[in-house]
Formats: sequence, structure tokens, C-alpha cells
Amino acid sequence: MGIVENAKEAVKLVQQIDNVELYRKILDLQSEAMDLTEQLQQRDEKIRFLEEALRLKGKMIPIRSAYYLTDDAGEIVDGPFCTKCFDVDHVQCRLVRTGNYYHELVHCLKCKIEFHSSEACEFLKGNAGPAKKLAKK
Repeated sequence: MGIVENAKEAVKLVQQIDNVELYRKILDLQSEAMDLTEQLQQRDEKIRFLEEALRLKGKMIPIRSAYYLTDDAGEIVDGPFCTKCFDVDHVQCRLVRTGNYYHELVHCLKCKIEFHSSEACEFLKGNAGPAKKLAKK
């Protein structure tokens, strides 16, 4: 039996003895137990989020002005991602091309930052060569 179930059982027993003050105390304890259970669940969720962020951080490599996701062998498998969003908010936000063929601009859909990155544009066009060469250095 968990703490909340035990508190509910105690409430039932106190109701049977007809002690109002004890009944109120038990209800308070039950409420506190439920609050603590909720806090524990929130912390567990945050721990899972942080563990995943830490695992992901180990697989992200910065190349010039963007991050790229690598596999266990160190090969680039995804990207480019915004460095600001990843460093500050710990989220992967994909960069998209905004410039024309001659102006190699990318921008982040989340933070709206825009900058020049020939490596990111080439990767987005399907040519991962420039980024992969820089990753090997």
C-alpha cells in the first residue's frame, strides 16, 4: 500500500471513531502526502528530461555556427540545429534555409536568429560533405 492509500484508510478509521480533530489532521496529512507524491512525479520527469538532455549533449557537435547530431561512431546523422536554443534552452531547434542559392542564410524557427552558414546550407541541400569534413578535424 502506498502513502496515499494508507492515508485514505486512516481517514476511514478516524471517521468510524467520530473524532473531528483527529479526522481533520488525517485529512491534512492526506493532502500533504498527495502534494508530495505530485512533487516527486514532477522531479522524476525533470530527471528524465535532464538525463536525455545530457545524453543528447554528448552526441551534439558544434561546427562553426550550428550543432549537428552524431551517431555512436561519430558520423553526422542530423542537423543543423540552433546553437543558442541548444545551449540556453537545451532543445534541438532545426535551422532552415532562408536565403536564395547565392546567399547562404539559415534561421531558427524558435528564436528567429538568422545568420550566414555555408556548411548548414550545404547540409540542408543534401550535401553533408563540408560539415562532415569539419567534424573529422
